[in-house]
Amino acid sequence: KTLQEVDSLKHELETRTELAMRSNAKANDLKLKVTEWENVVKSEQEEKLDISADMVRQYKPMQSTMALRIHLLETNLAHMQVQLDTTKTKLDETEKAKSDLQKKYDDAVEKMEREMSDMEKKYESILIEAMDAVAGKLEQAQSMWSKSCEMVQLRNIAKLREFGLPNLQL
Repeated sequence: KTLQEVDSLKHELETRTELAMRSNAKANDLKLKVTEWENVVKSEQEEKLDISADMVRQYKPMQSTMALRIHLLETNLAHMQVQLDTTKTKLDETEKAKSDLQKKYDDAVEKMEREMSDMEKKYESILIEAMDAVAGKLEQAQSMWSKSCEMVQLRNIAKLREFGLPNLQL
């Protein structure tokens, strides 16, 4: 039994030794892989640092350029705002002048229309007076002509009677 136990223990020892060797080999492989990965990570970190440093170097001029552009745009904006304010003021003045001119024009037109209406009424009254005067003179002339005509007819009747013509009447 002891021999068997010893064989069994030897076998177990061999198995464990082999297992330990395999584990050590795997551990060594893993250590190599870890070292490789650590190197890769270190390399990546160095590359990232280089990229980061390069980006910082590129960023500074870009930041300066952008700051200059922003300053120029702000200056341009302020200039445009001043021009806009000036233009608005001129527009307001022009609109006020136009409004004043339109009011003067409307007032002048209204005044002329009133004057024309007054003149029309005056001419109408003058024409009515003149027509009334002409009508009065026509009536006088008609009355005078009627009388004159009657007298001429009476004279003519009298002369015709002198020649012996029968009674004629008017």
